[in-house]
Amino acid sequence: MRLITCVGLLLVLPAIALIAKKEDLPINQIQVIGSHNSYKQAINPALFNVLKAQDTVAANSLDYDHIPMPEQLEMGLRNLEIDVYADAKGGKYAHPAGFERVKGQPAFDKDGEMEKPGFKVLHVPDLDFRSSALTLASALQQLRKWSEANPEHSPVFITLEVKDDSIKRKGFTQPEMFTGKTFD
Repeated sequence: MRLITCVGLLLVLPAIALIAKKEDLPINQIQVIGSHNSYKQAINPALFNVLKAQDTVAANSLDYDHIPMPEQLEMGLRNLEIDVYADAKGGKYAHPAGFERVKGQPAFDKDGEMEKPGFKVLHVPDLDFRSSALTLASALQQLRKWSEANPEHSPVFITLEVKDDSIKRKGFTQPEMFTGKTFD
């Protein structure tokens, strides 16, 4: 069934993008298909198994991933949702607690992006932190590059979800709270 759905989407999505472009519709009349947590990559299997042993329902709700955002746009998706966490000083999310819970996981930030100040893109600090764009800046760069390579594309809607919720347990990262100053 999943295969049929995927094949159906592959056939329909480009047509939807063409319709939106072809008819020159007002923006409030365009309908699009998109993804939620568009940046999300799978949790490392060993860490996922630890989470699943503790809470199967919660773990199963995290058991998905997406292809990189530019590839989603190539498929015709035109709505992307990106979660952002504030990190004014840098490094707040660079050392997820999940690495302490399960040793030997592959690195997730080979270029040190998480050490730099700026908004970070991740789903759940310490547990579901793998992303095809670790920072908002890199996410926007990916989207700009795709847009420049496809200058005739239909509108792409980006939803930013600012997040500062946390796991209230010892050893877990406590996110920066968003304030008016955060957006300055």
